[in-house]
Amino acid sequence: MSDTKRDLSALLGQAVTRTRAIIKAARTNFFWDPDSHQNIPLELQRWAAERPHDRFLSFEGREWTIAAFDAEVNRHARAWRSLDLRPGQVVALVLENRPAFLFHFYALAKLGVVVSLINPSLSGPALRHALAVCEPAAILVGDTELAAVRELGLSALPVAPARVFVDVEADVPDLEHAPFSAWNPRVSGVVPLALAQAELQQLHGVVAYIYTSGTTGLPKPAVVKHHRLRRGGDVFGGIAQMTSSDCVYCCLPLCHASGTAIAVPMAISARARLTLARKFSASRFWSECREAQATVCIYIGELCRYLCNTPPGPDDRAHAVRCFVGNGLRPDIWDGFCERFGIERVSEFYAATEGNAETANILNRSGTVGPMLPWKMALARWDGERGQIWRGADGFGVKVGAGEPGVLLGKIDARNPYAGYTDEAATQRKVLTDLFEPGDAWFDTGDLLSRDRMWHLHFVDRLGDTFRWKGENVSTQEVGQILDMCEGVLEANVYGVEVPHNEGRAGMAAIVVTPAFSPERLFAHVAAELPAYAAPRFLRVVERLSTTGTFKHTKVELRDEAWDLERVSDPLLLRDSAAQTYVPLTPERAQALRDGAWPV
Repeated sequence: MSDTKRDLSALLGQAVTRTRAIIKAARTNFFWDPDSHQNIPLELQRWAAERPHDRFLSFEGREWTIAAFDAEVNRHARAWRSLDLRPGQVVALVLENRPAFLFHFYALAKLGVVVSLINPSLSGPALRHALAVCEPAAILVGDTELAAVRELGLSALPVAPARVFVDVEADVPDLEHAPFSAWNPRVSGVVPLALAQAELQQLHGVVAYIYTSGTTGLPKPAVVKHHRLRRGGDVFGGIAQMTSSDCVYCCLPLCHASGTAIAVPMAISARARLTLARKFSASRFWSECREAQATVCIYIGELCRYLCNTPPGPDDRAHAVRCFVGNGLRPDIWDGFCERFGIERVSEFYAATEGNAETANILNRSGTVGPMLPWKMALARWDGERGQIWRGADGFGVKVGAGEPGVLLGKIDARNPYAGYTDEAATQRKVLTDLFEPGDAWFDTGDLLSRDRMWHLHFVDRLGDTFRWKGENVSTQEVGQILDMCEGVLEANVYGVEVPHNEGRAGMAAIVVTPAFSPERLFAHVAAELPAYAAPRFLRVVERLSTTGTFKHTKVELRDEAWDLERVSDPLLLRDSAAQTYVPLTPERAQALRDGAWPV
């Protein structure tokens, strides 16, 4: 056979395989059976049984075949089962990115135990809340996260010390676990986990809680069912046109849906390889992709911007990556990002962990999150003055037309269920009924989007009391409560503001203070009580805070004025991480922010 014929044959075979992947994605997304047992843990088991020597996971120079990976999962499952955990109970997992995270996750998923994915960067009140609200039967914590759990105090933990297990990454004989238990996955005298164990879990069963800040209050556990993993793997794998020759590179936290509900299921569904990184590094990103021979990368918008901000170099195109899958890629850097790094396809998507209004950029169109699906989505007119969906004299809402921003809603019905949160009251607060016709029900995403005349959606902004910074949703109420607890702060109103050269919105707080107020004290208080991404970057010292008739803080004017020295006469302070304090925002420092020269 000539080289030309071989090339044409290879291209044809690749086209057929990728077409099958797209058909599989469509079938899973639109025709999935809630009672089916065809979940991702079962797919993992089948792959291990059928092709045990296939390479699957790589991490920091170590590799696991699919059979070796599944064997580790089963060892962990036997250990968890020996602890008398029952299906439906919860285990809180506080662990950084490393293989043990996946061993525990899939072990518990096989047993029908719900895994509550706690952000390993949490500490203090946020960690205490996250552990308590999921009502765990046990807690698994990594050795690097142990100090934050220990600092909470035994009385603050929702389980007895004997039910807190410490997973040590390396053999560290002098590590002090007491009074907690060392994790031992090699339990002897227990019947091996049957291959059919994962078949017990139906697609409508709950597999995990993934935390989201929602619209108000502390982070809430969003309910994630097996069908989200199944659809995440099949749908995004299909959109990325993945085959078994692909390799997915994931440097995003596994405690987030992008990692656990998309990246890992994509690899398992396509029977492809997975390369896991402990954390994202802009300087190492492309070299790690090249070493892994990665072809598909998982991203959030900030990751792409950080890569764009690195100096051009030989690594820019010295890789095999052809597709990026994720959300938040800013339209103004989209084309430049693809051109500089040679990315053929960007599968930008829109989704909420707890929601049901998902779409994805299946046609590889620049700047869009995907087509609007009118049978399951709607854009409703927003009343900015009242802060709610606009309703006419007849009591019904109005769907907006092309080019007009509207609140994205997901239709709730049998084919498009809404899982919500573990808190039923919080779940119901996100549901709108009798909106367009009597008896209908819709999930309120809290996000403004618009559609073009080709019915493709474009993200506009977030509504409500959250903002997104450093890839994390930040609750203004949570941050405000922490600020209010600091000596010298009488009252705080928190909101998000834009900063040039940065994705999302940075935290800013308007505060009423007493003579005892100290910028150094506030910096130390915030550092001790909040994760770094939630710490306010700006402070505005005011005499009083404006409120509505129901005594809610008004934010619109504050948000609009932001940190503009020409519009704000109140004293403005800027977070200085190096000096560990808040310093006056001078014209020179404001210019440094605009130039991207001040670290935020």
